[in-house]
Amino acid sequence: MTEYRDDEVKNILEQMRNEYWQGLEEEPETGEVATREFLFFELGGERFGVAGESVREVLKVPRLIRVPRVPDHIPGVFNLRGEVCAVTDLRSLLGLAGRELPAHGRLLVVEAAGVVTALYTDRVEGLVSIEAEAIEPFTEGLAGFPREVAEGQLHQPQGLVVLLKLGAILARPEFVIDEQGT
Repeated sequence: MTEYRDDEVKNILEQMRNEYWQGLEEEPETGEVATREFLFFELGGERFGVAGESVREVLKVPRLIRVPRVPDHIPGVFNLRGEVCAVTDLRSLLGLAGRELPAHGRLLVVEAAGVVTALYTDRVEGLVSIEAEAIEPFTEGLAGFPREVAEGQLHQPQGLVVLLKLGAILARPEFVIDEQGT
């Protein structure tokens, strides 16, 4: 049996304590890559994505009721299982062409920034898992596109996908309807 001096024992115990705390601070390497889910959709000939956790459901466009004195980007409301839900057309905000809602589109019922709305889309592509490292800063501009609403961009073989910050979009002043309806 090896005998240790008091100072050697203290050093060994200190080293063991440091290794223990360092092991707690370090995250174990699992080999997993951080991913995020986005729902991809088309609008005005461009491809976009919103965070999957913000999307409640995808619907066919129902009959919409136009509400007087609301901005043009809210083409109407509909009954969503007993709740009135506004439809939001992002084309004007994102600098895209088009005024009429084609009947073949889809609605994404989303919740962000304390707002529940149904975003009009021309076509829904689906839910896609993306490696977090593949998301690039938004650099490619669409004419009239507000850069502050882009979380990033993703290059795919089918083309560029702009990832939107839904909370930043729905918190914009254009989406707040005052109580007088003006």
